[in-house]
Amino acid sequence: MNTETFADELADGTVDEMQNTRQNRFTHILVLREVTAPARFTTDGETVNTMEVRTGDPQSSTTSARVVDLFYRKQPGAERRVAKSIQRDLLSDDDDCADDYMDPNEMNQNSVESVLFGSAAGDQSISQRSRVYYNSAYSLRSAQATIQQNTHTAAGDEIREDAGEGQGTWTPDFVKPGTLFPSVVTLDSATPEEVMFVLATLGRTSRYGKSTSRGGNVKNHLLGIRTGHVDGPANLEVTRLTAGLLADESDNDGSPEYNKTDLEEVISTDPHDPATVGEAVVEAYDILLERRGIDMTELGTEQVQSALQTLQDDSTLQEVLESQLSKTKGYISSVSGDD
Repeated sequence: MNTETFADELADGTVDEMQNTRQNRFTHILVLREVTAPARFTTDGETVNTMEVRTGDPQSSTTSARVVDLFYRKQPGAERRVAKSIQRDLLSDDDDCADDYMDPNEMNQNSVESVLFGSAAGDQSISQRSRVYYNSAYSLRSAQATIQQNTHTAAGDEIREDAGEGQGTWTPDFVKPGTLFPSVVTLDSATPEEVMFVLATLGRTSRYGKSTSRGGNVKNHLLGIRTGHVDGPANLEVTRLTAGLLADESDNDGSPEYNKTDLEEVISTDPHDPATVGEAVVEAYDILLERRGIDMTELGTEQVQSALQTLQDDSTLQEVLESQLSKTKGYISSVSGDD
C-alpha cells in the first residue's frame, strides 16, 4: 500500500493542518505486546510491577487477578528513543532534528518528534503537550503464571574465593517470554504523516527499558487501527474483555458466555497463541465501541501490515518525515507569531 492511499484511509482520525488546539480527531492503534525474552519490568530493579484487577467481561462474570503492570511510562520512553534515532538518520539536514536526543539537556523542542510526543524539557522555555497517549498495559495472564525468579551472581576479579551465605547473589523477578499485553496507542489531532511515523516506530522498537536491569525484548504485533472523533476504551477494559472472549466457548456475538473456572484457566494456563489473542483483542475493542454506541472507521490487520511494510523502506519513510517537517515548521511559525 502506498503512503497516499494509506493517508486517505486515515482521514477520519487525522488533520490536514496542525493547530495549537485539539481538533477532536483520534487515531487508535491496536497493539499486542509480546515478551520475547525474559524481561525485568520493574521500578526497583528486582520486583516486577503488579496490580490487582478484575478480569473478564463486566457484563458476564469476572474474577480477581494479580497481573503484571507494564507501567505506561515504560512504553513511550523506548519508542521515543527509537523515533528520535529515526529522525536523526532521515532528517539529518535539519538542525532541529539532527541534534535531538532524549537527554533532557539535549532535547530539541522544535523537532518533528518533540512536537508530536511532547516536551517540557529543554532550553527553549516552552512546553509542548504530547499528542500520543499511552496508559498502563496489563498482562492477559496472572502474575503467578508469568513471573519467574532467576538467581544471579556477581563475581569479582578473583577466580575462587570464600563467600558468606547469599553474598554476591540476588534473585530478581523476570517476566516470562510469551507474556502478552493488549495495548492501545492513541494519537490526538495528528497528521497522516505523524501516524505513519508512530507506526514505523512501533514496528522498529523491540527493546523496552533504558537499562538492562529494567527492561526486556518485546515484539509489537500491530492488529489494526480505528479512527474517529472520540477517544476509545482503555487497555484494562480491552484486556479483561479479551480474557472473557478467550474463555467463551459459545457462538454468541458480543456477549461471551463462560463460567468462572473457564476464565481462571485462561489467566493461569500456558502462554497463549499471539494470533488467537490478537483476534480476540480486536473483537474486544470493537465490542466495547458498540456497547458505547461509538462508530469508528476500521482499518484491518492486513491494511496496517501492508502500510508498515511500505514504511520499512527508509527512502519512503524519509519522504513522509520530510513532508511532516514542513508541516511542523509551519505550525511552530504560526504559534510563535513569526508568519
